[in-house]
Amino acid sequence: MFQWTKRQFVRLAGLAIAGRIAPRLLPGAPVDAGRKVIIVTFGGGVRYSETFSPEGLRNIPALASLRPKGFFYSNCANAGVLSHFNSSASILTGNWQRVDDFGFERPAGATIFEQFRKQRRLPSTQAWAICTNKSFSLMNHGAARDLGEPYGANLVLPKQLLIEAVDEVVKQRAAPGGVADRDAVLRQLEGVLNEGYEGIGWTIFKGSRDLDNTVRATLTRSLVEYINGPELPSSGDELTFFVTREVMREFGPRLLFVNFWDMDVAHWGSYSLYLQAVARTDRLVGMLWEEIETNPRYKGRTTLLVLPELGRDGDVNTANGFLNHRSGDASCRNMWLLALGAGVARGESDQPVRHIDVASTAAGILGFHNPEAAGKPLSRILL
Repeated sequence: MFQWTKRQFVRLAGLAIAGRIAPRLLPGAPVDAGRKVIIVTFGGGVRYSETFSPEGLRNIPALASLRPKGFFYSNCANAGVLSHFNSSASILTGNWQRVDDFGFERPAGATIFEQFRKQRRLPSTQAWAICTNKSFSLMNHGAARDLGEPYGANLVLPKQLLIEAVDEVVKQRAAPGGVADRDAVLRQLEGVLNEGYEGIGWTIFKGSRDLDNTVRATLTRSLVEYINGPELPSSGDELTFFVTREVMREFGPRLLFVNFWDMDVAHWGSYSLYLQAVARTDRLVGMLWEEIETNPRYKGRTTLLVLPELGRDGDVNTANGFLNHRSGDASCRNMWLLALGAGVARGESDQPVRHIDVASTAAGILGFHNPEAAGKPLSRILL
């Protein structure tokens, strides 16, 4: 039986998603040779005490080694609603968001994806959001009437791609390496699909439209290889990294948002699992930087912006503050931002900056306007 490579799997999945936004786009559209921006969130929330504090550095060896190579803002504040969707949407719009906490409303106004694509007249393959968090299905564009879906980003929920294909994979019983039944597939994917505080039995939001039959068949063949291959991930964030890397290699997008989210396992109440997730995210960010440095489409032209979407509660009033992120104390709001790559001076500053400044900074790097944003561009990055 013909075996599809993992790259073919991601490419065809991406084209299927892109077709919903720009159905006339032809494969192999030329990539603009200009600057690129990748925004990475330590999603789920992480505290200073487990990252860039003296005692937390042991959890983030990759970021600690990268810090001297870039510019480090030690005071990056989240002054908005301390929920996952609102925090990330604030980063992507440049305005503090106060929409539905669980991702059932689109961000108010426009995201940088829409502004970028419309002003630069770029195809959808040039803007992507790849999110471990299952509630981010509406993050690819905002609610602005004059922008919206025609200019949105391709959005991939990697877990959704897996779970939607499970029922199809079981039909490959006769294929070499095929899986005998649905339960066997789910057991193999258990480490990916059940991490985080959702727990066993959680459901993934369906997309607005199912993939067409041709792409479904392709995903099926590819997933058989993927499940049985050497790179089978053990967590949602590892799957998100794999998809991100393949999208970079196949499409070379100029604007990319990556949401890692394993750290929200803290809601389970296990401090050790939370620290493991912090360390895993750190490792994956390091691997992403290696991809930037070795990929000729990214090396020397990419600015990487890494920040937590929010913090977690402090331990002043509770013994286990790391469980949640709603207190509004300094441990929840006072974060950091690390910038690396093209146009970034080396150094650090305790100058107060904000999550909403990221969107204006990305706009300045990529050469488009974000007129409705309340955030200001970070001058140390716009070189």
